[in-house]
Amino acid sequence: MLHSRPVNRFYDDLLADVARKIQLSPTAYDEAVDHFGAVSRYLDDEASGLSGYDPVIYPQGSFRMGSTISAYDDREDYDIDLLLEMALHPDSDPEQVLRLVARSLEAGKGRLKFTTCELKKRCVTLGYSNMHLDVTPAVLMPGRDARVVTIFDRHPDRPNHALANPEGFANWFDAAVRPRSVIAKRSVRAQIVPVPEQTPADAKPDRLLAVQLLKRYRDLRCDAGRYDRCPSVLLSRIAAEAPQGSGLVSDFRLASIHVAQSVSANPLHVVNPACPEDVLSDRWPKHTDANYRFARDLMQLVVHLDELVREDGTQTRKAEILRTLFGENAAMDGYRRATERAAEQSRAGRFAAAGSGAVSFSGSTSSRSVAAPPHRFYCGPAR
Repeated sequence: MLHSRPVNRFYDDLLADVARKIQLSPTAYDEAVDHFGAVSRYLDDEASGLSGYDPVIYPQGSFRMGSTISAYDDREDYDIDLLLEMALHPDSDPEQVLRLVARSLEAGKGRLKFTTCELKKRCVTLGYSNMHLDVTPAVLMPGRDARVVTIFDRHPDRPNHALANPEGFANWFDAAVRPRSVIAKRSVRAQIVPVPEQTPADAKPDRLLAVQLLKRYRDLRCDAGRYDRCPSVLLSRIAAEAPQGSGLVSDFRLASIHVAQSVSANPLHVVNPACPEDVLSDRWPKHTDANYRFARDLMQLVVHLDELVREDGTQTRKAEILRTLFGENAAMDGYRRATERAAEQSRAGRFAAAGSGAVSFSGSTSSRSVAAPPHRFYCGPAR
C-alpha cells in the first residue's frame, strides 16, 4: 500500500546525489571509451587477423544503456561488455571461434595495453588496472529483426549457440525509461556511433537513476549475504516495467517493490522483449534461494526508504540508513551535497515544498514550507 504522506524534495535530490557519486567518474568513462576505441581499431586492422571476418564491435549491457556504476570496493573493478559481430557460419564451433578471438587479441597486447587476456565460456576478457572488457563474439542472423545474433558458448551444460539481441534490448530499455527527445538522438546504427556520451546524473530520468541505485544496493546486499547477484540485464528488464513514481524516492520505491515481487516467481522466466529466445533469467538464480533472499532484501530497502523520509527521524539515523543502502563513500558524498544545497536554498528563501515540487508517493503535492534539514552528518559514528 502506497503512502500518501508528502515526501520532501530534499530526499529526491539526496538520492540523485548518491546516484551521481556511484556513476563512473568522467576519467574512468573516458578510459573505457579509449580502450574500446583501441580494440575497435585493432580488429579492423589486417594485423589482427580478423579484418577478413568484417568485424563490427559495439557496447552492450550497462555501458550501452548508461547504467554502469562504479565498484563499491576498491578491490573490485568494473566491466565493459562488448559484442563482436563476425562474418562466420552461425554453427561454427564455439571453442574454435573463441580461441580465434583470444589469439588475435593476445597478439595485439602491445597496442591494446591490457594486462591479462582470459578465455571465458562466452567471451574473451581483457583486464586493465581498474576495469575489464568482455568481448563476446557473435554472428548476425539473416532474416531476423535488426541486431539479432547468435552467441557462441563453450559451457558443457549449455547449448553451443544461443540467440540474443543486446542492442534490441537496449533500444527497448531506452524507450521505457528515457524521454522521446533523447531516444531520437540515439536512433543510430551501433557501428556509426559506437559509444554514447555519458549522461550526467542530473540529466537522467528518475527510472534510470533508480536502476543504478538498485544495482549498488544489490551489490552490497548480495555480497554481504553471500548469494549470487541478480544479473544487471535481468534487473534492468524488470525494473523498467515497474509503475512510474512521482519523484526519485517514489520511483525507486515502486521499482524496488516491483522487482521484489517479480523475482519471487517460481519458476522465474524473463525474456528479452526484442528476442523471445533470449532468456535473461537462464543463469540466475544459480542457487535455489538467491531470488527469494534478494526479494527479502529489496523489501527491507523499502522499509529503510520509508524511515529515511520520516520527519521525526534524526539526521544521524538518516546518515546510517544511507550507509546501509549504498555504502560509506556514496552516503557521505551524497548527504554532504544534498544538505549543502538545501542550506543554500534555505538561506535564499527558496526551500519550500510548493515551489520545489515536493511530492508524495501517491503523487500529491504539499503547499507548506519545508525547512532544510540540519547538516549533522559528521556528528560521529551512528549508534
